[in-house]
Amino acid sequence: MTNIAEAQLIALDWGTTSARAYLMGNGGSVVAERSLPLGIMQVAATAQAESLTLARAFEVTLGELCGDWLEAFPTIPVIACGMVGSQQGWVEAAYRPVPADLADPCAQLATVEIAPSRLLHIIPGVLDNKELPDVMRGEETQILGAMELGGQPGQDPEDQVFLLPGTHSKWVKVSGRTITEFSTSMTGETYALLSSQSILSKLIEPSSTVQWSAFERGVQVAQSPQGAADLMLTAFSARTLVLTGRLEETEVSDYLSGLMIGAEIRSVLGLPTTATAPALTICGNKELSARYTRALGIFGIEQVRELQGTAPRGIWALACAQGLVPSVFA
Repeated sequence: MTNIAEAQLIALDWGTTSARAYLMGNGGSVVAERSLPLGIMQVAATAQAESLTLARAFEVTLGELCGDWLEAFPTIPVIACGMVGSQQGWVEAAYRPVPADLADPCAQLATVEIAPSRLLHIIPGVLDNKELPDVMRGEETQILGAMELGGQPGQDPEDQVFLLPGTHSKWVKVSGRTITEFSTSMTGETYALLSSQSILSKLIEPSSTVQWSAFERGVQVAQSPQGAADLMLTAFSARTLVLTGRLEETEVSDYLSGLMIGAEIRSVLGLPTTATAPALTICGNKELSARYTRALGIFGIEQVRELQGTAPRGIWALACAQGLVPSVFA
């Protein structure tokens, strides 16, 4: 394990609701890390509550997150990805259009001064400016990290598909080390709203374990001819199946989850056969990745790889490409 005294980079994955900091050493090893619920929404709330400018609130929050590291290592680079670079963040890092090289040494990073002669570098997001545009911030860095950790550092010219499940799931096609296209599904946010604020929520009885049979039933409905009708015409079944005695209240939550994840997969991939099903890499937490892996299997997609915690390795790789730390792409 790298000695903490050999730290070479402070990496931040700074999102909407949380901020994660990584002290990184030789070869991209993580020698220390911490996570706090100090996302950009909390920073904005602090600015308002304490009558601070937004910039000052970000400075204070950075100090809370890793001020001791900044003091202990005054010369190593500091770099961040995620919503900290959005219009609502510290400073806007303009989107890069697709096709976008994940580790482009010429990619323009935004900067903000955090101390005299010391900058915070912010990685830009990616824009797919199609008829209905799509954007991402932070996911592109997770994908680069996944390629590094998965032993595929972008030398394979074949297309790869990456799935980043979450509040707003991203489906991303990458050729070599270049994002060529992607799409976003609001599955996570919609599920949260339906299961907490809609009429469906009134029947949900919490369960201490995942009701996998109910989850798979939801996926199978999404895969069926009835599922082709549209999620808006199938979601109400989470209520009517209970009312007709064909679904337990403890199964509603997982049934709805399966229904929605299945609808997402069908919308993005259609009904792939074994011959046409793409190999997929999922970058997400273990619980959510397990749901998607199981649902993809029902759709006939068996080549699924799950990776967690890929963001710091992606930040390291881009820092190398930018010359902030010794390059791994030399």
